[in-house]
Amino acid sequence: MRYILSNLILIVLLTNCTTENSNKLQIATASNMQFVSQKLCEAFTQETDIECELIVSSSGKLCAQIISGAPFDVFISADMKYPEILYNENKTLDKPKIYTKGKLVLWSLKDSLFNSLDILESNAVKHICIANPVTAPYGIAAAETIKNKFGNSINQKIVKGESISQTNQFILSKAADFGFTSLFIVNSDFLKNKGKWIMVEESLYQPIQQGIVTIKGNNIALAQQFEQFILSKKGQKIIDKLNK
Repeated sequence: MRYILSNLILIVLLTNCTTENSNKLQIATASNMQFVSQKLCEAFTQETDIECELIVSSSGKLCAQIISGAPFDVFISADMKYPEILYNENKTLDKPKIYTKGKLVLWSLKDSLFNSLDILESNAVKHICIANPVTAPYGIAAAETIKNKFGNSINQKIVKGESISQTNQFILSKAADFGFTSLFIVNSDFLKNKGKWIMVEESLYQPIQQGIVTIKGNNIALAQQFEQFILSKKGQKIIDKLNK
């Protein structure tokens, strides 16, 4: 009941905001894209004078909110599954487009000496955090990585964050010894050079194709303009800078 009420309150607040300023885009962005989406919005506003407001959560939760009527204009997802769900629900203007390929990393603020995933088998490692695989695509990738690399041998160490944002908080606070997150996160200006991370071998998880869609509503023309900006050379350059 609390979850339903919070969604209703969010929808009401955003509806009021959209009514007051139809030239302000509401951008629903997956947690792993929070920092890069901020840079994209800043560049887009500078170029067009169109303001953007970010709403950050897991892709699954944002998808559910859009289906429930949240008046978002653009959805920047961490996968293709949820944009495709919205397309099939007739909530989007067009089919989802892939705007980037996500990359998974293992990150720690407790250990600066590790060089491989094998560290997770150490008895000294008590807690390994991943995002909830039910709603977070990077959580799915992390769960696949663990299963493919270790089977069930380290499952007792796994703790789940509600989203990749909460996972990052567990890592930053050192409540978790290690955690799986997005390369976009550890490359951000806010978190760069904090702790140590290594890339996860991409053969250990299904490719993370990330999709964007324009949501049907009152701001379709402006939303399409924002989507086109992300897919443009300038937008892709901003994205690629944080994804390598």
